[in-house]
Amino acid sequence: MREIALPDFIGESEKGMIVMVSALEDELEPLFRRFHRGEKVPYWFDWELIEMENRRYLVALDLNWEGGQGVAIGFTAEMWEVLPTVREKEQLTVITDWSLVGETRNQSWRALVIPDAHRGLDLLVRQVAQVDLSLQGTRPRQELDRLQEILAGCVDPVALN
Repeated sequence: MREIALPDFIGESEKGMIVMVSALEDELEPLFRRFHRGEKVPYWFDWELIEMENRRYLVALDLNWEGGQGVAIGFTAEMWEVLPTVREKEQLTVITDWSLVGETRNQSWRALVIPDAHRGLDLLVRQVAQVDLSLQGTRPRQELDRLQEILAGCVDPVALN
């Protein structure tokens, strides 16, 4: 499994969520350079539940693009409350440079803007539901139940059927 980077900052703008992940600067720089040259770089993403040590869980946004290594951004249990805002705002912007936080100038080539970032959260709901039921009554299960409650506000109920 690839390394998972945690956000330094999670914020909200009129247009969407902003995730600042300085640890991914080297990994995303080649992609940003391609954007700067005007390339239309195909990319894709998935939301995943990752089991860590001691039955702790992360929600990971796994990002991949044509010709790149891909990266993963992890959201700890303390960060899960932002997931409904991803649905509400629909756009998620990943940046690696602190100088862009709060920036109003258009520096879109220095950011990965993901429209409809909520796509795939319905699959995450299913993944959480399928975690070992023997955890019933344990702290990890309570954590996952909380995640399911949070995700309930993120997906269209029709998509779960």
